[in-house]
Amino acid sequence: MENPIFSLSAIIGSEIKSTAGTDIAILEDIICNKDNGKITYLILSPHGKEASSEETLLFAVHHSFFYFDTAVESLTFNAKIGKADHSFFLDLPGQYGDTEVEDVSSFSRYLSTYSAVAGHRSDND
Repeated sequence: MENPIFSLSAIIGSEIKSTAGTDIAILEDIICNKDNGKITYLILSPHGKEASSEETLLFAVHHSFFYFDTAVESLTFNAKIGKADHSFFLDLPGQYGDTEVEDVSSFSRYLSTYSAVAGHRSDND
């Protein structure tokens, strides 16, 4: 582990990249377990979404779908590394009570529809 410590506040508002290096989302918030303080979900908004739009599109994605790429100092989303049993979220803090927050399946669908990060398809799939 080269640099195991970094500031969470320093990465809020930063861009999330795809495995190909494309900017795909902005990190809006980090949700931690209230009992043990461990990171559980990252709240994302799609990259390029206007901040002034009336309805902000948000996604809660389990931390297992991300890794910190120290070479470019950014978080990278990879749909293949996430834990299948964490593909949905259970609880979010009270401030998200009136806000519609989508899960990782919706985030993946959003990416395949609105970005060039649709993934690879072969005839063997």
